[in-house]
Amino acid sequence: MTSYEVQFQKGLSLREFNESYATEEACAEAVIAARWPNGFICPECGSTRHCRIARGKLFQCIECRKQTSPTAGTIFQDTKLPLTVWFLAMHLLTQGKHSVSALELKRQLGVTYTTAWKMKQKILQVMVEREEDRRLSGRVEVDDAYDGGERHGGKRGRGAAGKTPFVVAVQTDVENPDKVLFLKMKTLKAVSVQELKPWFEAYIEPGSLILTDGWRAYNFLDEDFKHDSHKSPGGWRSAKVPAFRWVNTVLGNLKGNIKGVTRWVSRVHWTATSPSSAIGSTGAST
Repeated sequence: MTSYEVQFQKGLSLREFNESYATEEACAEAVIAARWPNGFICPECGSTRHCRIARGKLFQCIECRKQTSPTAGTIFQDTKLPLTVWFLAMHLLTQGKHSVSALELKRQLGVTYTTAWKMKQKILQVMVEREEDRRLSGRVEVDDAYDGGERHGGKRGRGAAGKTPFVVAVQTDVENPDKVLFLKMKTLKAVSVQELKPWFEAYIEPGSLILTDGWRAYNFLDEDFKHDSHKSPGGWRSAKVPAFRWVNTVLGNLKGNIKGVTRWVSRVHWTATSPSSAIGSTGAST
């Protein structure tokens, strides 16, 4: 069986995680290092002169005397849960390509379902916001797909009633197309120029090489991008087109997530997603 670098990318094993974040102090120091990688800076006056009080849980500026908690302004602010629980939740949600349901998170963390659901929503929202301004560039595979709806035996693909269309764009390394870098996706009202063009202009750098199927709605890409259109055979055969290897892998992972984790997604949940969600190469792994 052919294997690719992205399939065996370095992650963080559960054993390594436990060694690094087993205590509250270790997690707190990780938050501090992430927030102030070059050392504490007072948010009030900008001074770096400080001392730590309250058993190291607070930073006090020597210049203006302002006290700052490392968790202030983060998803950990005012939490009643230990940081160790939050860190384990982040690990579980990010290390598997199919994520974890809120119910499974409840079981693994030993918290209530409501708490697990809220934690998951906060963590996912932070991930979305972090990548919101990222623009894809270089070589980008693009495809659209449909999901949701309650009808069975009806029309499949574009124009299917009750389905929610969405577009997926996957950036790979220009020199090594087997290396996946980033991806973005967006729900659409329809796979049309009116829906696609503003999104491409906002989130993909002009001049990028865009690989798409032959759907006419992508013809506008000839204006500002290097558009490489490939005639798609349709159905399952489309997944065999080499130009769309990684975007099809992402779509397969997404559908596997829906069936195996969330089980079912209604139209209201699809349309409630962020205008452009993006995750790193870990989320696009196979």
